[in-house]
Amino acid sequence: MGKTNCECPLAGYCTRHGVTKTPHLHKLCQNHDGYFEMWEQCRGPGQQGINCNKEEKIESKIEIINKSGSTENAKCEGCSNGQKMPSLIQQAKNLGGSVINHIKEGMKQATPEKQKERLDICYKCPLYAADSGRCTSCGCFLKVKASWESSKCPKGHW
Repeated sequence: MGKTNCECPLAGYCTRHGVTKTPHLHKLCQNHDGYFEMWEQCRGPGQQGINCNKEEKIESKIEIINKSGSTENAKCEGCSNGQKMPSLIQQAKNLGGSVINHIKEGMKQATPEKQKERLDICYKCPLYAADSGRCTSCGCFLKVKASWESSKCPKGHW
């Protein structure tokens, strides 16, 4: 056991492995070579049923940027009716503010009932991008956003 190549600074959604990691799983990813390797091989906890082809994910992001001509308001992969995500700069600002609030509030997790209630509202919203599981208003991954007690819907729905 020793330090791994884990790149995530905090528990939450891991873009490298495509899963949300609890503080315990995040610690295992950072410190346990066996767990890190399972996630690298797309057979770690939470990865069942997801596409772990890193090259395909990178190519699709490059394709989106190339089609739009810039990273500003890139067309959303999972969006219908021509919805667009906020600019990458705006998404970074949104994420930064959310992380700061989450830390200030003691990194509390919403109850499973509250998470379900929030997600049920999101799934019915016209701003919900079903294929990517994101909100086209703020750009957030909704399963992560709904799990943080301190999070709020940018449109005030929850």
